[in-house]
Amino acid sequence: MRSIAQFGVVETQFFGQLADHLPDLRLAEVLLERAENERERAEVLADLGQQREFLGRLAEKMDAIPADRINAALRDQFRAAWADYAALHDRQFSAGADHRVDASLRNPIHQAFIATEEAMDRLIADNQDRIEREVAAANALSQSMMMTMIAAALVASLTSLVLYLRARRNIFSPLSNITRALTALARGRTDIELPKRPGRDEIARLTAAYGVFRSNLAELKHAHGQAKVAHRAAEAMAHQDPLTKLPNRRALASKLCAFFGGDHEADNGCALLIVDLDRFKPVNDLHGHMVGDLVLCAVAERLRTVAPPKGLAVRIGGDEFAMIMPLTGDNPQPACALAERIIEALRPPIFVGDLRVEIGASIGVALSKRMKDPAGLLSAGDIAMYRAKKSQDSICLFEPEMEVDARRHAELENALRRALAAGEIAPHYQPIVDLDTRKLRGFEILARWRDPQLGQVSPEIFIPVAERRGLILNLFADLLAQACLDAAHWPQDLVLSMNVSPSQLRHIDFPEELLARLHTHGFAPDKLEIEITETALIGDVDAVRDVIRRLRAAGVKVALDDFGMGFSSLNHLRQFKIDKVKIDRSFTKIIFDDPESAFIVQSVIHLAHGLNLKVVAEGIEDERTAEMIRLMGCDLGQGYHFGKALAGPDAAALVARVRAAHGFAA
Repeated sequence: MRSIAQFGVVETQFFGQLADHLPDLRLAEVLLERAENERERAEVLADLGQQREFLGRLAEKMDAIPADRINAALRDQFRAAWADYAALHDRQFSAGADHRVDASLRNPIHQAFIATEEAMDRLIADNQDRIEREVAAANALSQSMMMTMIAAALVASLTSLVLYLRARRNIFSPLSNITRALTALARGRTDIELPKRPGRDEIARLTAAYGVFRSNLAELKHAHGQAKVAHRAAEAMAHQDPLTKLPNRRALASKLCAFFGGDHEADNGCALLIVDLDRFKPVNDLHGHMVGDLVLCAVAERLRTVAPPKGLAVRIGGDEFAMIMPLTGDNPQPACALAERIIEALRPPIFVGDLRVEIGASIGVALSKRMKDPAGLLSAGDIAMYRAKKSQDSICLFEPEMEVDARRHAELENALRRALAAGEIAPHYQPIVDLDTRKLRGFEILARWRDPQLGQVSPEIFIPVAERRGLILNLFADLLAQACLDAAHWPQDLVLSMNVSPSQLRHIDFPEELLARLHTHGFAPDKLEIEITETALIGDVDAVRDVIRRLRAAGVKVALDDFGMGFSSLNHLRQFKIDKVKIDRSFTKIIFDDPESAFIVQSVIHLAHGLNLKVVAEGIEDERTAEMIRLMGCDLGQGYHFGKALAGPDAAALVARVRAAHGFAA
């Protein structure tokens, strides 16, 4: 079993990487052949070089596999096939070549790839067969040992009985000790050790067998103890923020449940302080996420120093923290005093190397005695914190009159969950038009929700709630599924664009999940464009860049939405490979009244075109604006002038009219 654990997992991971990256190399070759321009060719060629280098290193590492753990003949077949494939590949795509696909090599390269892949499959299948045989043998051995132990125990019991009847006085004391030891052993105790008995009689053998059983049980208990330690470590990690080492949101929920539950901590109440950092986002934007992480760690350490006895400092996520303070009664003064100490603790500047960072905090205070459950307390703390952030005061105590806001928020969340379950949130489609030809080029998918009790609910209200409550993934999936059905019979040149939240973009499996949904509904990836905001690009830059790269490699286009409204970093346009920039409506609507806004629009258009990016102007509401934006060089436009967001049947009717007219007339 230990051999399987040491070698089987490593071998499986090795062959898994080989199986994953070999098709990627061939895919990159095909993509290079189909590249439409030099920029795409350069991107694919760079990826092709990385894939070739990585596979070369993997092939070399095959020598590290022990000879008794790999089929030499199959390994040699794979090496030969790979050598042929690599030689043809290097001949076609080596540095200095013009990289145009040689027709004489196209079929040999593909045949070499097929041969290499088949050799690899045989090698992997043989490896998996070997591991399965080893596991089966280990299981059989374990079962055999168990049966042997049971049989030995039965034999030992029978032997003890025979010995007791034949020589009661001579063996009574030893058997009594053995019986007592076996009883303790059956109860899981391994602390009783029988003295070694000289000779080779039955009692000596029984004593030796007990020693073996005791040793085996001790090993089992040790392994069980290690498993429990690992489980506790996993539990600790699940309740700890990996960056700051503070307890996380799950630990906060457990602590609050203790106060609202029935255990000893529920004798008294508590105060919950929600701490949201001020002026932190510019730190990430200007200095990068590494500096931001160090600032968060410094904040966590300061919060530890002011946390009260039996209190708890927590990182909820992002730049939001919380603190629990045990409280007797419902006097808020101790909690407000703690909030003041937190403000004072965060007031001194934080130094990261030579960089001086000054931040502040807005704190919402809520008391458990005034709430029914942990969710209500958290909601009250959030409401108070947002009140503090909007006002000039850094601290806000949740008051009873704020209960209406809390109830409205809870009702909205419940209604949102009900609407998602009932499929009440539907996609609407706002036309996107070519400003030169006025032809329809696609639609932006917008979420629309009409609740039976609340009426028409604005996306600006329910989208943030969905993001905060973890409902955005379900909402996105439902809207995308319906949009794929609605657009199934639309012209192939129409593109659907859809907003993606920052939390989705930071999910490492998001590209694969999105492509799987598109495949399920038979929707081509190159007909979809995702819109991301600049906020989504802040944080783990490498992870976000990789997600965008995988999406674009599959054909999905990426647009930077609301450009000019977020952090507007030109570094984003340089670091992240995107296809399009969308100018926010706040600039478009006032280009005739605000010369600075007009200049900004003109500059963004020129900058984007210089980077070979398309530009979409949002918020076009009249022909005058449409013409001015067109004269500035903008490629595409959307707004009420070209059409409001339409329900699926209305959008289909519009597509039918456009198809009949061979264009889109303003």
